[in-house]
Amino acid sequence: MNENKEKRNQKNKEKGNGEGTIYKSSKTGLYVGQYVVNGKRHSVYQKKNEKIGDFKDRFRNILSSINQGTYIEKNNECFINILKKHVEQKHKDGITSDRSYGRELETIKQIEKTCTNFINKPIQKVTIEDIEDSKENLRRYSNNVISKIWICISKTFQIAYSRRKIPYNIMLDETLSKPVSEVPEKKIEALSVDEECKLINVLNNQEYNHKYRDIILLQLYTGMRIGEVLALSNDCVDLKNNTLTVYRTLTQDKNHKIIMGEHTKTYKKFMGIDNGKRTFPMNSNVKQLILKILSYKTSNINGLLFWDIQNNTYITPSEINSYLKRINKKYDITNSSIHSHRLRHTFITRCVEKGMNFKVLQTLVGHVDGSSITYNTYTSVSNDFMEQELKKIN
Repeated sequence: MNENKEKRNQKNKEKGNGEGTIYKSSKTGLYVGQYVVNGKRHSVYQKKNEKIGDFKDRFRNILSSINQGTYIEKNNECFINILKKHVEQKHKDGITSDRSYGRELETIKQIEKTCTNFINKPIQKVTIEDIEDSKENLRRYSNNVISKIWICISKTFQIAYSRRKIPYNIMLDETLSKPVSEVPEKKIEALSVDEECKLINVLNNQEYNHKYRDIILLQLYTGMRIGEVLALSNDCVDLKNNTLTVYRTLTQDKNHKIIMGEHTKTYKKFMGIDNGKRTFPMNSNVKQLILKILSYKTSNINGLLFWDIQNNTYITPSEINSYLKRINKKYDITNSSIHSHRLRHTFITRCVEKGMNFKVLQTLVGHVDGSSITYNTYTSVSNDFMEQELKKIN
């Protein structure tokens, strides 16, 4: 009883800045400071060989940080747990679709492979040097993957800072920069005019009766994403007004199963804006193709223009890409590979070469208004077009 009373008296001997309590420990002979944050009592101890004045200053700084709202409570929550909770919560809240959620899980796996030196550390102990040391592993991925990883890392530190888990966001350090991939950049080139003509000729002759022929021509004539072509249904076609409407795409769920999406690829779920939804007039090639497709009267539960009747399921983008690969090998259309996205690049490049209005082109292909991606990413410069432009100089 006397010993407990003595300890209580010691705790009340001095007050740190009038808010905390400093007392001298009877066991160690060193000073102890106590303070309360969010209903929890915390203690700070005088170090050996630390002067009493220095200890009191350190204790007063803690109290000052509490009053100023800059106090950071010690915790052991590690980096990877914060990131995983954030990704899971966005999916639970309906902010991310199953497809986006699946892509973010893939990015987390890539982070777990490349950033093993710090992801399981308490985030309070992760240093700029830890981030720097992970760059060598990051550079083994493409620049696109590195960007996704870097965004996730930055977001995790931003969350930790906003929730008062760390005193500052180390990703904002001006000396810290995103690494550049050591993997050669693979640029998707449009088909040349000759290659495009050769592909069309093959589809209109040797491959005329193939079930994927109309799908490929429709993408080549409109520049739609392959998932948008495969999601076209009867209600997308307006023969009276001669228009075609794109409002959704085939996508994948979190288990990578092909499903019908409710929107296009560029739909911003959080904002409720779908810049990819569009209606455009059909030119003669497209209308002729659409009339041919409608004449088949394909029957399926979704009313889709294209359907795998034999298996009673969706035709998938991977099937189209496999077919393109086969006919390219068989007919030697181009020396490089052909895939559906290259057809989209080809359409956009032809439109630019013909001098199409930029806003019209962006609307046609479902790009965000004012985005530089239409020119910077999707446009190639063919030799034929360069020759035509050089003739203007002569």
